[in-house]
Amino acid sequence: MVLFLGVADIVGRKFGTRKLPYNQSKSYAGSIAMVTAGFGASLTFMLYFSFFGFMQESWAMVLGFLVTSLAAALVESLPIHSIIDDNITVVLASIVAGKLIF
Repeated sequence: MVLFLGVADIVGRKFGTRKLPYNQSKSYAGSIAMVTAGFGASLTFMLYFSFFGFMQESWAMVLGFLVTSLAAALVESLPIHSIIDDNITVVLASIVAGKLIF
């Protein structure tokens, strides 16, 4: 997920004119890019591993990936970067969400 922070930053700087109401240093465009990139990568890995027989594709898993991606983007958007680095909080949020969902 840390890779997708980079996607959020790039897209947010380029297209992020509308800022989040609770954190003016983050934008809707960056957050949407992060969810999209994380969700897309998760689907790609699911298809890759299911192709080789390591896992079964399922709609429940797809929904779980979406919820985990949303949780990671929400935590990344919180205005707590002066307290703790979002590279740590996003990973922790992804792990906790994944454990709760899967």
